[in-house]
Amino acid sequence: MKRSQISVVLSVVLGTFCQIADADVKPATIFQSNMVLQREIPVPVWGRAEPGEQVEVTFAGQTQKTTADKYGKWQIKLSPMKVSTQGRDMVLKGKNQIVLKNILVGDVWICGGQSNMEWSFRQGVTDGEKHIKESAKYPLIRRVKINRNASNDPVENAPIKYNWSVCGPKTLPSWSAAAYYFARKVHAETGIPIGLVENNVGGTPIVLFIAPSGFNTPETKPLWNVSKPFVYGTPEYQKRVTEDVAKYKAWLKEAEVALRDGLPVPALPAARHKPGSLSLYYYGMTAPVTRFPVKGAIWYQGCSDWRGHKGYYHNMHALVKSWREAWKQDIPFYYMQLASFMKSTNDPQGGNGYALLREAQQKAMDLPNSGMACAIDIGMENDIHPKNKFDAGERLALLALHDLYGKKDIIPSGPLFKSMEIKDGKAILTFDYAKGLMTAKKEGLAKPVPVKEKPAHFAIAGANKVWYWADAEIKGEQVILSSDKVKNPVAVRYAFRAYPKGVNMYNAAGLPMVPFRTDNW
Repeated sequence: MKRSQISVVLSVVLGTFCQIADADVKPATIFQSNMVLQREIPVPVWGRAEPGEQVEVTFAGQTQKTTADKYGKWQIKLSPMKVSTQGRDMVLKGKNQIVLKNILVGDVWICGGQSNMEWSFRQGVTDGEKHIKESAKYPLIRRVKINRNASNDPVENAPIKYNWSVCGPKTLPSWSAAAYYFARKVHAETGIPIGLVENNVGGTPIVLFIAPSGFNTPETKPLWNVSKPFVYGTPEYQKRVTEDVAKYKAWLKEAEVALRDGLPVPALPAARHKPGSLSLYYYGMTAPVTRFPVKGAIWYQGCSDWRGHKGYYHNMHALVKSWREAWKQDIPFYYMQLASFMKSTNDPQGGNGYALLREAQQKAMDLPNSGMACAIDIGMENDIHPKNKFDAGERLALLALHDLYGKKDIIPSGPLFKSMEIKDGKAILTFDYAKGLMTAKKEGLAKPVPVKEKPAHFAIAGANKVWYWADAEIKGEQVILSSDKVKNPVAVRYAFRAYPKGVNMYNAAGLPMVPFRTDNW
């Protein structure tokens, strides 16, 4: 290693230990021109300056002042603000001055998950070119994308891949398509500016985005035991950090001696990593923006967890619990159920592929202040990434519009199984959101069109647990099932397979029936 390279390494390490602040006032990376700030709640603004430096932030008629602490950290809080569609400047003053331009006040949504949330117009979506051209109509929708970054400890600043940008044909190609369609629908219905904070990484299991504290439950105790050394405030954390600091101090002494004597500098000690890489993206991507207030979260993930369906329900609870604790907000949380995928089969028993993971996602609907959007009808047999992101985003938006924006006339979901009655050898099924229950066919992004055909993908079984396809009939808002092979039915299943080709059950709102089963066999 050359002397100049050694000097660089030493300066980096010394800078890490001493936390030397830059003398210029700088906001955290999430604060940029073109951003959206959350309305109607206090908004912290924070960053770095020289220790003891006076910092002043002016925005929307407010001026807040503070002093940077001994580490150079500072934070002010803007008082709650009303919706503003007018782009205004934020001025930050210390020994220098920074002006952030064209800032709106509206609703900010964190957009989490894996590749189906990350999937952009550039990667190809149904009718994407048409919607890119139309996007110039929506300059009040803004987006920032956090870069992929794994870390064993919380990072101070979110690494930004794409800066806050105004929606339009030049910027939209790199945006999450599902998030954009969500924002477009909400904005079109409310007129409120929408900010999207993309916080997603393709190919990731859910545990990478859960804050370690979320694992502190009886159901996830093994994961909690692994996480404790990485949770600030626990004795295990203190022990780990003390050991790490001692290691690096010892290395620093050896490195200084080697540098003085012209000898090779020893290798840096290896960092201690959590087994299973729990919380790596939470720490590296989510943690640095948890002070940035949001309206809620949308989530599209699960493809990487379908083999681990048994723990997914508890992990969903851990995710939502930990994010709400981190934001110190009861964040509304809306998520996509996995679309159909994998080779189509004709087995009435089903239970293959994504079926059990979807079931875990549906069970997680017991989370308060949450909702699930169904995508069973828009999947692709040979592609894990459905190109119809329009319906995915809009269905998430329906949940938010119904629950948060007072649009109670909007139907937020397709038919959801409610109860079953066995009578005269038939299973009588009742549903929520079943007004206008019908068989229909969906093509592309168009609304489903009613068709005269029998309801498909219903299976029925007796006490012997042998499954047969059922004869199904719609009567009002109920479905009546029977089979000449099952004289005394005890259980039914609907679309309980990885890829139930040709699902055809919808309500009058054009939303698909959610897959279900009544048994736990």
